[in-house]
Amino acid sequence: MKRIIINDKNLEDNDIDYSVIRVKALVVNDEGKMILAHNNGTFQFPGGHLEEGEDLKVALKREVEEETGINNMNVRDCFLQIVTYDDNYFDSGKHVINKIYYYKIETNDKPDFNNTSYDEIESSSPFNLYYLDDHKLTDFINKKLKTKDIDEKIAREMLLVADAYNYIYKGDDVI
Repeated sequence: MKRIIINDKNLEDNDIDYSVIRVKALVVNDEGKMILAHNNGTFQFPGGHLEEGEDLKVALKREVEEETGINNMNVRDCFLQIVTYDDNYFDSGKHVINKIYYYKIETNDKPDFNNTSYDEIESSSPFNLYYLDDHKLTDFINKKLKTKDIDEKIAREMLLVADAYNYIYKGDDVI
């Protein structure tokens, strides 16, 4: 598993108020189509926070099912961890380490909106799912950045994830 650390403000571990652990998935079918979520004005990979004492893969399956309604999935090993030191987490003034574990999920099942369960934040605006050819992910993110249709911090992480995914699963030689 590759690990990337983002610490733009050069925070030290003793500056941190608390840590957050999340899991996210690149959900891909046999045709190379990937599911992206759009909610609260930005695109992102399906996933979310771990619950107290929850295993990473259990949390991943739960979160993907809650957001897509898909429950038949093949979870591959974690291929990337991004650790971000945030000096003002969600405008709280808190210093937070945000650890996100990225997995590839293979499934040919389609989203089932009768089987989704969105939390309060996800329910505050429409939650949409889109299919995108996995080889077009980087171009898609860059286009959305230019039109400001994606959060810049999320896009930065998604581009790092796309590079790692393409290197590991598509054989690209740049990471």
